[in-house]
Amino acid sequence: MVSFDRELLRQRESDASFPARSAVAYFLFMVMPSDGHQHPHEHQRLARILSDDFDLKEAQVEDLIDHASGHAFNDEVMQQLAKILLAELEREELIDLISHMWEMVFADGRMHETEVTFVERVAKLLKFTQEEVTRAMTL
Repeated sequence: MVSFDRELLRQRESDASFPARSAVAYFLFMVMPSDGHQHPHEHQRLARILSDDFDLKEAQVEDLIDHASGHAFNDEVMQQLAKILLAELEREELIDLISHMWEMVFADGRMHETEVTFVERVAKLLKFTQEEVTRAMTL
């Protein structure tokens, strides 16, 4: 974990998009436990998304997931993460986040009501309409 924390600090200092990337990763992570359990397929999907979107190596992805799992996420934290994303990302990038969240919902082969509610909650914080949220499911 220490090497990853150093890598995060280096990225933060050299990459102005760091806070937004972290917020995206945290929102994606939060989908996994929203239905009360974490399925291995959800973990694999999260790892693929983070690897592809952030160009991270496998060890960095696993460290990021471990790091996220050690944090408590409440409404206040979610609002702060949403503010970061609204300030830093384009609308299309936010739609990509919602689309990836839907990928996480379906990763275990089942759509749980609590996961849907969570995605809709995040989408509302990001100022999306219900129609946009539904459309993001098919991207």
